[in-house]
Amino acid sequence: MTATEDIKDVFSILHDGTISAWTGDKNLLTLTVECEYLAERIDKSFDRFYVVLINVDKLELDPWTNPIDLPTIVKTDYADIFKAELEILSADIKDDVVVITCNQHDTSLDYCGGNLTISSKTIKVYDQNKNELTINHFDKICNEYWDEWRKK
Repeated sequence: MTATEDIKDVFSILHDGTISAWTGDKNLLTLTVECEYLAERIDKSFDRFYVVLINVDKLELDPWTNPIDLPTIVKTDYADIFKAELEILSADIKDDVVVITCNQHDTSLDYCGGNLTISSKTIKVYDQNKNELTINHFDKICNEYWDEWRKK
């Protein structure tokens, strides 16, 4: 698997999670993703994961303006991108980068979501105790959750 496929897979698994905080820079960027329904499968007290992007080539948010007739200005500064909490809806690969469709619910901002584009050399996922999870283990946690949910 390539880093691009891994990034898509991680953010697809984190569907309905929310990027609530960030630290770092393009060399080492850590995103806090609140996703209680998956995190609590590791430990009942957990409600988040840490997604680490190493050597970020591209990170930008193309916002959906609200009202829609406002000019669209693509955000490239990390503080601007993560000013609002971004709710992860889906992730796809387009032109060798990952495009994550996001909502945001802060009505004081002039956008209601957007497309978060990410390209980096490596992605890693950690649980709330900062134990690294392989992509396969993370995927297994997700699949077990959805298998149980479908049986309800």
